[in-house]
Amino acid sequence: MKERFYRFRVDFVQKIISIDDKTGEFIVSLEPDPRRYEWREINGRRSLYDKFDNVYIPEDVFQASLKTLKGKPIYFQPQKIDDAEAYIKSRQPIIENMLDDSEELPILEDKSEKFLQSLSVNKLAFVILSIDIVGSTKLSTSIDGAVFRNIIRTTLYELGDIIPKFHGYVLKYTGDGFIAYFPEPSFIAKNDLAIDCALTLRGLVYKALNPIFVDRGYPPIDVRIGFDAGEAYIETIGSPETKQYKDIIGAVVNLAVKIQSLANPGEIYLGEVAERNLHIMWRQICESVVPEEQWDYKNLDGNIYKVYKVKSK
Repeated sequence: MKERFYRFRVDFVQKIISIDDKTGEFIVSLEPDPRRYEWREINGRRSLYDKFDNVYIPEDVFQASLKTLKGKPIYFQPQKIDDAEAYIKSRQPIIENMLDDSEELPILEDKSEKFLQSLSVNKLAFVILSIDIVGSTKLSTSIDGAVFRNIIRTTLYELGDIIPKFHGYVLKYTGDGFIAYFPEPSFIAKNDLAIDCALTLRGLVYKALNPIFVDRGYPPIDVRIGFDAGEAYIETIGSPETKQYKDIIGAVVNLAVKIQSLANPGEIYLGEVAERNLHIMWRQICESVVPEEQWDYKNLDGNIYKVYKVKSK
């Protein structure tokens, strides 16, 4: 676990002070979000108390950190799905057509490979997301092969199609799921995008795919999702005589898959680095869990690496 690292975000409430109509530049004031912070006097020293992480930030240290933000670029990548419920509803007729084989799939294109090939660095910060269709092997041996083919084909297409709408890429399909990633430049924003994406993935399964499957006499499916954040290497894998491709290698990839395996059907789990870098609005719906199976992964401090669950609404 030595490759894992920590990045901390500070949540602010922003207020626009002025806007330059000619240049588009604007000046904002930043105040610590009161949902997460409060000012306290500790030994005669004013400090900002983080109610979520139970830490104190001395005022002079906090003010010094604000100065480091001056001149730094702000990366804003809003998700392309503003209303998840509306999006899920809009996919229902498309799912029906795909199950009838009347929906043509686009020409094959590996956008992940193109992105990874375009990078000029071999190490980057990612959020890695793993999703698994629970019990797919048992399902494949208990129903008609054509029905199973329809379920898997449609499910993986629909779930995979959501990922780029949150500025992510599908790294690889695993037969009964896939591994996706959300890369820099904005490491902080990627954590928010990943949890928003995970909730949309889950919603699509249980509110669109399963009702249609059941209406057709197909068995419903369950999925579990896990994600975490950290740095990883981009490497070329394989032999040129058979198959070569760009892959992402690092502890964060393995850990995201392990965290996913801890989740129960229908649940979303995440690691402590990802949880710590979520916006306060997302952290409020996460709760710490104790893995039921043996869990001996540790963080850089030598403590057990924490796992969190996204609360069901």
